[in-house]
Amino acid sequence: MSRRSSSYAVSVVLTVITVLSVIVTNVPRSHSLSPSPGNAALIAATPTQQWQDAKLLRNIKAHADAVGAIAISQDGQLLATGSDDQTIKLWNLNTGQPLRTFSGHSDQITALAISPNAEILVSGGGIEDGSIKLWNLKTGELINTFQKKEGMIPSLAITPDGKTLASSRRGEGLGFVSEIMLWNLETGKQLLQFDIENLTLSLAFSPNGELLASGSEDGTIHLWNWQSGEIRHILQHPQSLRALAFNQDGQVLVSESFAETINVWNPQTGELLSTPVANPKPVFVNALALHPSGNILASALGAYGRLGLWNLQTGELMTTLTGFSGSIFSLGFSGDGQMLVSGSNDGAIAIWGTGNRE
Repeated sequence: MSRRSSSYAVSVVLTVITVLSVIVTNVPRSHSLSPSPGNAALIAATPTQQWQDAKLLRNIKAHADAVGAIAISQDGQLLATGSDDQTIKLWNLNTGQPLRTFSGHSDQITALAISPNAEILVSGGGIEDGSIKLWNLKTGELINTFQKKEGMIPSLAITPDGKTLASSRRGEGLGFVSEIMLWNLETGKQLLQFDIENLTLSLAFSPNGELLASGSEDGTIHLWNWQSGEIRHILQHPQSLRALAFNQDGQVLVSESFAETINVWNPQTGELLSTPVANPKPVFVNALALHPSGNILASALGAYGRLGLWNLQTGELMTTLTGFSGSIFSLGFSGDGQMLVSGSNDGAIAIWGTGNRE
């Protein structure tokens, strides 16, 4: 059993008694994709009804251990998966064929991000590794290592122009403080550092690159003008945050908690627009992904639990997907909104498509 799997079993027990904030450190990260503006037409052509008829396209034994990180290129051609087996694999998303394997981390892979031009892959390691590595997607070459100090990297995000990387870090020596760092993606130079109380689990840049949203295990959301370090708004989610994502035009920010409560915010004003899903039961959310339209949320619950698709306009559970194995630890939608990928604790990945996808 992997470290991630054993910590997961403990996490479920803790969740039953609703002590959500103490289980976060060893929980796998989910991927929430922020789409590029160029995909807007394709996304608009994918109505909610099509995902009600979603079907399993492939189930692949991808890794020797849990798949806790997923990243998909904006053009929808490439899929990267990161595992507790300390490897990253690159796939052709449309065919399911493996393209290459990246090795170099000394601990589990906790976060992945692909640059908008699909040339660079960024990976973050577990607490015994703590490094941020840049890889050439075309050659597999290791380009750079940004930091070499121990500390889990729960989240990574790249600006829409591909020039700046945001990372969060939680180290043994940091106590209850989490570091958020901004890096020049080309040179590796550190630009800024923000220190936040409680672990930062999720990072997301707005589509125009102006705002950086960070979500913490205490439910706090910070909206930053990241270039100046100014905090625009501080929002409060009722439970520990699992993921954050902007919709395609940046007018909506969606936040999701471990207790499956979903809030929809206006990131410009900080106003809470709606709470389409509010589940007071003590559930445990393993992984989440927001559809690029901002209208559908994929949510995987508990040990061998359901993978559900929620309509965020109505708050209704649209459909439950089947065909995956094990417990789902990571999720991601493709940039065009046509495909959904999950990674499980047994090393498998599953790929779903809309009803008209062949």
